[in-house]
Amino acid sequence: MVNKMGRVWIDVLTSKQGVLFGTLARELEHIGFEVLVTCRDYEYTCRALEALDIHYASVGRYSEGGPYSKVYEDGLRVSALAEIVQSFQPDYLVAYPNPSAARVAYGVGIKYIALTDSPHSVIPSRLSLPLANFVVFSECIPVNEVGVYVSERFTKLLTYRGIDEVGWVKRLKPREEDVRVLGLKPWSYIVFRPAEELATYYRGLNLLQTGEVLNVLLELGYDIVLLPRYSRHREFRGERVVVPERGFVGPSLTHYAKLVVTGGASIAREAALLGTPSITYTPLELRVNSCVESWGFPLKKASSLRELEELSIQFLESPSGLKKLYIDKAMSLEDPLTLIKSILTGDFTDDFKGGRTI
Repeated sequence: MVNKMGRVWIDVLTSKQGVLFGTLARELEHIGFEVLVTCRDYEYTCRALEALDIHYASVGRYSEGGPYSKVYEDGLRVSALAEIVQSFQPDYLVAYPNPSAARVAYGVGIKYIALTDSPHSVIPSRLSLPLANFVVFSECIPVNEVGVYVSERFTKLLTYRGIDEVGWVKRLKPREEDVRVLGLKPWSYIVFRPAEELATYYRGLNLLQTGEVLNVLLELGYDIVLLPRYSRHREFRGERVVVPERGFVGPSLTHYAKLVVTGGASIAREAALLGTPSITYTPLELRVNSCVESWGFPLKKASSLRELEELSIQFLESPSGLKKLYIDKAMSLEDPLTLIKSILTGDFTDDFKGGRTI
């Protein structure tokens, strides 16, 4: 019989977090932890957990409205989370910058391990990172960009030589059947993920319009797999534009894609680690993206529709056959899950291989 090592609460807000933290939940349960996974009803978040066979409680939803609506929904979520967490009595919370979960954890004395790759997301960072006991982030991000949110008296900063996406690329193997079940043929489609148009950190910034980007991609002659962020993105479904309704496990979809284009960043980084050419058109200058490109992975940034078209054509015409080289390189990087597990098991020390204390 497995000896229980403690109780860990994991709160998931996005599909990326679903894949990464779903993977973490499986490993923690395997080594004897009791794990509670909560999530929010938002795009593919719940389905990402289902695809990994993770039992979860769905609590609250993402608001597509204005600031008052977001605050209201967050308040409802704090109340609902407090009720669930009270029955579970966890020792630790693991989450990205997450105001509702952080508030509950701090209020009842649960230690909080925060993972972040987006210090540019100011509002969630200010509302949650100061309450964290540990903040784990990539060495690609300058320490001061995370450190500005916390007090060294209460929070320990830990870095690792890699990026978040390595956490599941190392552990989840691409499977051809995962794309065929969606009615797709390997290497015959482009994955398109629109920008987070309603995110607070995009307010006032010039974004390429989703419909215009989609038109550019359709001209390239491939089927488009559109992964919507918001309900309005589903309106683009049509001939040669597939909107998957069921969940899928990364990284199969990006591994077998001809090209990945996103207004965000995470799915582009995942694809690049797998050797799939990827383009992001986010207007933000993200340190983690620059790191991935500097390591030689096939990730580029486009600032206009014309540049997006030119880069897409260049990538589609470039020779393939280097995927194994890129994947081997990705496997040599460190990942945050190893570091988080070392904290939870008590194995972490300041000289722990795979994490450095700031």
